[in-house]
Amino acid sequence: MNKSTQIARWLAAVIMITYGFAKLNGSQFTVLDSEVTKPLGEVSGFWLTWYYYGFSGVYGTIVALVEIGGGLLLIRPRTALVGALVLLPVVGNVILIDIFFGIANALPASVLVLICLIIIIRPHAQRLAEAVLLNIDSSRRTVAVRAAGAVAVLAGAWGFTYWAANYNNRQPTPIDGVWTVEEHGGSLERVFFEYNRSHMAVFRFDDGDAVHHFEVDSGQVWVWEQWLLKGPLIYEGEIVNDRRIELQPSGSDAGIVLVRD
Repeated sequence: MNKSTQIARWLAAVIMITYGFAKLNGSQFTVLDSEVTKPLGEVSGFWLTWYYYGFSGVYGTIVALVEIGGGLLLIRPRTALVGALVLLPVVGNVILIDIFFGIANALPASVLVLICLIIIIRPHAQRLAEAVLLNIDSSRRTVAVRAAGAVAVLAGAWGFTYWAANYNNRQPTPIDGVWTVEEHGGSLERVFFEYNRSHMAVFRFDDGDAVHHFEVDSGQVWVWEQWLLKGPLIYEGEIVNDRRIELQPSGSDAGIVLVRD
């Protein structure tokens, strides 16, 4: 094993083991109280990532142990290739997170480790290719059948997920969005007519949320107790304009006025 590979092994090992212990000792995946209490839409990509990966202590520990274990495998020449193969997808994912979630300060170290792993793997590339890419002779007919099967799978998966997103999950209405209670709402603060969940209306009170079913037709709005199941009708009203809705609770004379955020 040449000197450049030896340097790459030790450099990657030190960085990965350090990152692993950083997670175990609480210097990574910990979130500030000032960030946790912000509305989700105001949280930066960095803190979203930190909160997500730190949400489960068990998961964070597993990630740390993989990094430490992979780093230890890199130290010994006999197991260096195994360590590099274990860490390659981990580091690749970290680089994507660094780029697309705005964690720029960690990107140089991640790229450095990736370069080191490539240096370690490169001498074994031919053997790995021969082991992974099997030489299987196939007739033209077999190749054509496989290609047709792949196309069918791709088309089916695309069609199903498109239907789920646009016809099952979404049935757009003119009132989709966030509305604030302007008058006579009592403890009701905001109403969310969800765009990404068909017929779901979330009523936010000062002590929590209630999920209801809503429908819109010809400028009229109806809200039922249970999402999708409907149940008792609890509100009905009209869309005054694109920024104002007036709802009348069932069995009450006090109307509620909503204004679009």
